Amino acid sequence: MPKLTFRGGVHPLHSEHEGKLPTRNKPVRDFAPEQVSILMGMHLGAPSKPCVQKGDHVKMGQLIGEPVGGLGVAVHASVSGEVVAVEPINYMTAAPQMCVTIKNDFKDEWVELKPLGDVETCDPTQVVPAIKAAGICGMGGAAFPTHVKLTIREGAYCDTIILNGAECETYLTADYRLMLEDSTRIVDGLRAVMRALDVKKGVIAIEDNKPEAIEAMEKAAQGRAGVQVVTLKTKYPQGGEKQLIQAVTGREVPVKKLPLDAHVIVLNVGTAHAIADAVIEGKPLVQRITTVTGCVVNPDNLRTRVGTPLQEAINACGGYKEEPGKIICGGGMTGNCAPNDTIPTTKATNGIVVYNEKEAKSVEEGPCIRCGRCVESCPMGLNPYQIKHFCDMDRLDEAQKLDVMDCVVCGSCSYICPAQRSLTASFKVAKEKIAAAAKRGKA
Repeated sequence: MPKLTFRGGVHPLHSEHEGKLPTRNKPVRDFAPEQVSILMGMHLGAPSKPCVQKGDHVKMGQLIGEPVGGLGVAVHASVSGEVVAVEPINYMTAAPQMCVTIKNDFKDEWVELKPLGDVETCDPTQVVPAIKAAGICGMGGAAFPTHVKLTIREGAYCDTIILNGAECETYLTADYRLMLEDSTRIVDGLRAVMRALDVKKGVIAIEDNKPEAIEAMEKAAQGRAGVQVVTLKTKYPQGGEKQLIQAVTGREVPVKKLPLDAHVIVLNVGTAHAIADAVIEGKPLVQRITTVTGCVVNPDNLRTRVGTPLQEAINACGGYKEEPGKIICGGGMTGNCAPNDTIPTTKATNGIVVYNEKEAKSVEEGPCIRCGRCVESCPMGLNPYQIKHFCDMDRLDEAQKLDVMDCVVCGSCSYICPAQRSLTASFKVAKEKIAAAAKRGKA
């Protein structure tokens, strides 16, 4: 079978393993911290409303945050124990985020669960409501509410569900280990969604630098109606929704449109696993696999509770190997820089990457030499060097005319630029300014 791919892209770290070797062969290890601080706004949409108070005793899986608005997501306790605080905390956002902090009693006493049963025989009309009740959002990084993604608007249709097993981000091996260690449960989640939406084709897409995962998923997919595994060429950002759709189906998502407009829905393999947990066992999303790597003593893959302080996860891996210069939540290409190591993990925290001081040191931008490498690498077919010119001059109307809003902020252009220009950062700021201006206009 040919290896599927897309236009553009880069090969980060100049290695087929992309910084993944320290944790690639580390089996997932369970870890529970002394306390968790669970954010009410860790998804795309309005923050949830706390429904517990300081002093309450909660059970694992108990609802502690009620969804607000159309993009709202339910939030549940990831440990059992006492609520010690319900208050805003500083996070990676402009304003403090409301948070529920729970002291872990280490009893892992679960709230009463309401499973639907086997994914092949349960009532398919109850699958999406179960996903909503479980508080599941995209676990590949975007944190978009999954029940919203699976609600097909009038006039639209979906004929293919793609599970993203590419894990093209540097350093991360969380999805890789999940595919090796619990492949059947991933296929269960895919089949649950296929039945819920009456979709006959389900595709699990994995890069060719993960042959063991391909083998495991092919074995798990045997005999499962409509499920197939395809091999992708290793290239970043192969796991981007639009790039994945183009590689797997040959379709292009129309400009300013969504994957559903190409009749496809893309889910992360971790999201599919969480869906299976919700359907088969009735469990809400309260834990996930997180790769902890970089400047730590023993890089590892931890099954962390949502709300785990970064410092506790790092300490569980032996602590810092040397003085840290920067901590990234996510991968090296698209992750966000943490202000400190006390902030908590979220449902979307697939990695904690620690850079030493040398690796974290900022570089000075050089002048653009018009080499065109950024244009060649852009998976969206944009002209980054031209857009950067207008962004730096704050001429956002001109940047919009060059489709800056179509930028997926993958970082390919910045990575490949020989002048080390901060292209992606400029585009991210410009997109935020344009979105804020549009919001003010509507208000």
